[in-house]
Amino acid sequence: MPINTTVWNLAIAGGGIVGGTLLELVGAQSFPVVLLILLLVALIIAWSAKRHGFPR
Repeated sequence: MPINTTVWNLAIAGGGIVGGTLLELVGAQSFPVVLLILLLVALIIAWSAKRHGFPR
């Protein structure tokens, strides 16, 4: 369980760092594009898990 908490905290910190960097370098208009890319990556992972992780 401590590893789960550590990974969660690292993900939150990483998101803050990446978000702050994007905001500083590109501006708020970059957020929708980055969010769309992250959503597409999540969709691909979920689609792969559906096929490979839960076989019939």
